[in-house]
Amino acid sequence: MIKRERRIDRSAFKTGGSIWKPLLTATLFIPLNFYWIIVGETGLVGYALNTYAVPFYNVIFSLLLLISVNSLFEKVFNRTFFTSSELLSFYTFLSMACALPSITFMTLLVTTLGHPFYYATPENEWQELFLDKLPRWLFVADRDVLKGYYEGDSTLYTMGHIRAWITPIIHWTIFTGFLGLVMLCLNLIFREQWVKRERLSYPIAQLAYRICTDQRKLFSDKAVMLGFSISASIDLINGLSFLYPVIPSIPVKRIGGWRGFGHLFTEKPWSAIGPISMSFYPFVIGLGFLMPLDLAFSSWFFFIFHKMELVASCAVGINVRGFPFYDEQCFGAAIGIFLFLLIRGRRYLIETFRSVYKLSTLGLILGLAYLTFFSIRIGMSPWLIPLLFGFHLIILIFITRMRAELGFPVHAMENMSPHNVIVRLIGTRALGKDNLIAISIYRWFNRSFTSNPMPHQMEGFKLADMAGIDVRKLSLGIMSMIVLGSLATFWMILHLFYKFGAVRGGGWATGFGWRVFNGLQRWLYYPSSPGYGPAMGVLWGFLFSVILMILRSRFFWWPLHPLGFVISSDWGMRYLWSCMLISSTVKWLVLRFGGRKASHRLYSFAIGLILGDFTVGGIWSLLGVAIGKPMYNFWP
Repeated sequence: MIKRERRIDRSAFKTGGSIWKPLLTATLFIPLNFYWIIVGETGLVGYALNTYAVPFYNVIFSLLLLISVNSLFEKVFNRTFFTSSELLSFYTFLSMACALPSITFMTLLVTTLGHPFYYATPENEWQELFLDKLPRWLFVADRDVLKGYYEGDSTLYTMGHIRAWITPIIHWTIFTGFLGLVMLCLNLIFREQWVKRERLSYPIAQLAYRICTDQRKLFSDKAVMLGFSISASIDLINGLSFLYPVIPSIPVKRIGGWRGFGHLFTEKPWSAIGPISMSFYPFVIGLGFLMPLDLAFSSWFFFIFHKMELVASCAVGINVRGFPFYDEQCFGAAIGIFLFLLIRGRRYLIETFRSVYKLSTLGLILGLAYLTFFSIRIGMSPWLIPLLFGFHLIILIFITRMRAELGFPVHAMENMSPHNVIVRLIGTRALGKDNLIAISIYRWFNRSFTSNPMPHQMEGFKLADMAGIDVRKLSLGIMSMIVLGSLATFWMILHLFYKFGAVRGGGWATGFGWRVFNGLQRWLYYPSSPGYGPAMGVLWGFLFSVILMILRSRFFWWPLHPLGFVISSDWGMRYLWSCMLISSTVKWLVLRFGGRKASHRLYSFAIGLILGDFTVGGIWSLLGVAIGKPMYNFWP
């Protein structure tokens, strides 16, 4: 059953205005936001993951700041500087830009460009294994140039340093631009079906819409203020407890720690349950209230289902490595959902390719042609290119659809990333050295998908439909932000690391480089054969998702959605399942016994929970960045 969007009063909505004003304003916000993201996520200042949950809390914080300035401008000059549609455009552009410097996207690229040449030693034999095969036009090989980057106390702004980096920066910016173009064209093709025909709920887009259009009513709503007060108070108390441990904290984060408490089960079969933790993040609970009930329920139900699979496998004595191949099941389910969506919308898609969006189709073909050309240049076999990018785009379309229907805040999908699936299915022996090197070069955009730009683009189109924003102008703005954000990511990381040193950051500042090239070293040292178990997992996951989709289309009351099945193996579900359990239970009780009025109050209460967490939590995070010392992080 398709979940329709919640109706929102548009009587106070101010449309109109230019697209260039919010684009320029978002550009001015980039330096602060990129600095905020990079120093926290790479470990230069404490440890924070601004972009490991959506919406990005630094973007919501920036939006609230701009709204405050806009309100002050209105009081002084009796007119607003930004209309509501311009604020929504600003939100879309800044979200797009902030997706790029994330440690789940371009920061991983930049931090690997010098790693193999700086850390190659006679002991690891990287020189003999693969260094000569790495395309020098995409990497920085000069150890004198890299010395300042890794050790710090230097500057980017010398001719030698700029000359060494400029060629990789240009090539990778062009690549990122075409990758973003492919995402944009796919979104334009699916936009009519998902936004206007199916009218999906888009919970995260609805949050931004409510903030921008209900500016005056928002903080006079008692339910909003109640939610805001609860989450803000929790962050305030926990922040003070971080500074003064004598103050007791309120446990809301990862009860059981990063490992969880799965290791406490020491006897079989319960010892097979694996990592599991509990959390009570206010903003996640709030987002759960905004989600369709069946999808929120499916997310935690299938997480428990996954854990029971592990226990049951151990109980019956199955001792096959990787069994029950749950990550492969989820990947197969994502393929099943993708194909089901294509079949259901085939008539519309055929019409689209024939007439309405010829420019989008041409852009898609152009983008895929460039990605193919680029891949051949780095040594990838022609047969592998459609397989790798096909898997990649299927996952992106699935995540974009999941954000449109469910709005789940975390979707890293690390264990079902295309390179992992391909290596497990085909084996490194069959892939060969050149393909393994090419796959390693591409791991930066295939590792994780939480901050990927594609869902942000589609949510921007949903906001454009709700606010009357010109889609063509918005698309040009999105492409501008991709190119500008790519260049700004290179600039900010290089500026910071030449000053402070990548080694000082540790963590993701150097960690992903070790992961990529140590992984490549293992692939080359220990060739593997095709995995038949993983292939069966993919097949079963595909069939299971198709069965679930058929049941949902036949029986409107069917409560289980395959989207919940796919995200159940994700990193975030280990910590967020308890939040989804609370949200879905409370929402069911409100809908069952409270009626429409109580449901509207719950919606407002959810907005308050999210804004309180993002506001006070954002202040603590920004304070830590400003003074250069760790502060309380409300997430993760």
